[in-house]
Amino acid sequence: MKTTALNPPMVHPGPVNPKRIEAVGVQAYDLEIQLEAGQQVEAAICSAVAAAGCDGAWVDVSGLFSDPYAFVMPDKSPDGTRVAWYSETYEPKGETRVDMGGMSVGHYGDGSFTHCHGVWTSVDGTTLGHMLAPICTVSRPVTLKAIGFKGGRFERLQDGETCFELFRACATGTSVQTPDAVILTLRPNTDLCGAIEETARAFGISDGEIMGLGSANGARFQDAPSMHSAITEFIISSGKLVNGKASVNLSAVDIQKDIFSGTVKSGDAPISITAEIVLRRA
Repeated sequence: MKTTALNPPMVHPGPVNPKRIEAVGVQAYDLEIQLEAGQQVEAAICSAVAAAGCDGAWVDVSGLFSDPYAFVMPDKSPDGTRVAWYSETYEPKGETRVDMGGMSVGHYGDGSFTHCHGVWTSVDGTTLGHMLAPICTVSRPVTLKAIGFKGGRFERLQDGETCFELFRACATGTSVQTPDAVILTLRPNTDLCGAIEETARAFGISDGEIMGLGSANGARFQDAPSMHSAITEFIISSGKLVNGKASVNLSAVDIQKDIFSGTVKSGDAPISITAEIVLRRA
């Protein structure tokens, strides 16, 4: 996974983990999640995934309206103990509409947990960030499309390299013999497209759909200006694997609150902290 990155590799406070990709084959199921006004976003989505008998899920949260709504953005670490941290919490007044976004539904401790990045519009304008789903409330009925997983899920675990608690792709019980999807998590300085292609080869997948979110240490795009910031958060707006080659279109925000969107160049989008990716066989 050779990179030609814009920035030097990220140096995190902990020892480098030799395993740069965690990948688990799963069975994927199409889900529809019905949300009603007044429901708490995270609790309602997690309940629906559990009711479907799935270990975890990837949820397209586009079209969600929420009031109240809260989110954070990427920022510098206030104490230098990590390479990055989060901004103050933003809570726009009135209703917020999620224009495009994705949510990993996984597990933490004794219960469910979510991680969501997206683009949303409120009275303050349009921005990209990290939804604080536990303190967001559905304000209009909506049906969300999702992909449920059996045989694997994202587990929030302490990561010694970055000193964050991060989702990690983990198996649940017996391994899936004929997986039709793979969930994977990527460690710092791993190239986004290269890691997806490597995983696809390992699971015998030549064509598929790519979904996910994460953070990038800068990126070059085929069709847009480069993103130089090493501290960013991104959401994949569309992604395809065709004949073993990954094409990923993403939107990202940096610490200046600037948004970048485009199709990343292979080898030019290294991960800064983590990425959660779903690759579904076509």
